[in-house]
Amino acid sequence: MQTRMNAKKTSRTPYSRDVVERAPLLLLGAFVLVICLLGGSARGDAVQLLALRPICCLFAGYAFYRLGSQRVSGLMPLYVGLGLVGALVAIQLIPLPYRIWSELPGRSMVVQLDIAGDQLGLWRPISLSPSRTANSLASLIVPLAAVLLFHIYPNNRKKDFLAWIIVIALCNSMLGILQLLGPSGGALYFYEFTNATEAVGFFANRNHSSVFSGMSLLIISYFYGQNWSIFRFNIRYTNILLSTGFIIIFISIILNGSRAGFLCGGIALFIGLIIFNVKNFYDTDHKIGKLSRFSSIVGSIAILIFSAALILMFFVSDRLPAVTRIIESDNMSNIRAKAMPTLFEMIGTYWPVGAGFGTFDKAYFIHERNELLMPSYFNQAHNDLLQILIEGGAPIALIAVAGILWYIFSALKLFSSTSSNICHLLFWFGIMMILAIASLVDYPLRTPIFSAVTVWLVAFLYTARHNLGSFGSGRRS
Repeated sequence: MQTRMNAKKTSRTPYSRDVVERAPLLLLGAFVLVICLLGGSARGDAVQLLALRPICCLFAGYAFYRLGSQRVSGLMPLYVGLGLVGALVAIQLIPLPYRIWSELPGRSMVVQLDIAGDQLGLWRPISLSPSRTANSLASLIVPLAAVLLFHIYPNNRKKDFLAWIIVIALCNSMLGILQLLGPSGGALYFYEFTNATEAVGFFANRNHSSVFSGMSLLIISYFYGQNWSIFRFNIRYTNILLSTGFIIIFISIILNGSRAGFLCGGIALFIGLIIFNVKNFYDTDHKIGKLSRFSSIVGSIAILIFSAALILMFFVSDRLPAVTRIIESDNMSNIRAKAMPTLFEMIGTYWPVGAGFGTFDKAYFIHERNELLMPSYFNQAHNDLLQILIEGGAPIALIAVAGILWYIFSALKLFSSTSSNICHLLFWFGIMMILAIASLVDYPLRTPIFSAVTVWLVAFLYTARHNLGSFGSGRRS
């Protein structure tokens, strides 16, 4: 009897161990599904947020409960950064004595209204719209849940996060293509305020979707350059999936019509081809390395010819709106250019404490010029680098500069720690370039999907410096 019981226990052990090993991957997959279906809009009034944020609280709570079982070096800067941003947003919600508040820059018009309405003496917070700033504070739960899930994930499988980003981008591209084939504003469009005739995928804005696709092309190239396998697939199936995904995502960028996405996709393709070729120079076997270098050059030429032919085909058939929009004048772009002086004026007005996170459109109404009045309105500055200065002032500028410097230091540290493998440097600075360019003309990082993915990328970079056996070898793992 005892022997049978031991045999049963032994037979169940591999299955139980397999379930335990797959649990983090399944949990991460559930989180990815939630942010894809509910986290594609940057608007604070999107109804999907009513479900997204409570669910993210559950993920964050579970990850925090499990936090003691994992120790990952290098994540402290992320927690400090999120903590500082959260503290800054919370400070903007603290009521101040009226005498102090009335002396803050940019409050003179409200003071005049208080005088007219006999409201002098009321304590007010720094934020011009406390409800919107509170909404911005609540939005931090998504990146917090993302970094906590990253923290508890097994160290030797952190590259699964890059694999999930590739999967998200591939599904996003296929959904966008289906949206173009279906009716405008049909069931495949998840949001009330969206580009209802464009390939937006999981997002509400076609620019955000296209930039995400462009960034994923670079991730695919890096993934291939490191010879990593997607989840537990072998290298052969991984390369097939990467190649197929690259083509589908590239086609979706062409069909999307976003100039920012088209530019970011071009940058990703250029840097990706360099990574594709450079990785073969690190092959120690002379004969195999020489053959690999020749094949990679031929493959790069083939990719360039295929890309050029594909772009030319869509352009001739008048199916390449991104290039058409570059050539033709765009009224919205002209309005954004004309609004630039107003944005710089707002920075000077609300410096150094800011107008309050999430309050840009309310503050813009005060400064909007008569010649720019129109039925629609600027809900965002379409230049996130300027908008965070308007909303957060000097403190957020210092946090942003510190974060960028730490990012650059981490990329250089990883580069020097991996025998000066240029692939790491190209990838991480390429990611930074794509996000910077996208933020100069739009606000992609304000969407929950982008915020979670960006946190994963930064966390991956930080931990890569401390886990070179898994991240920096550049060989098959």
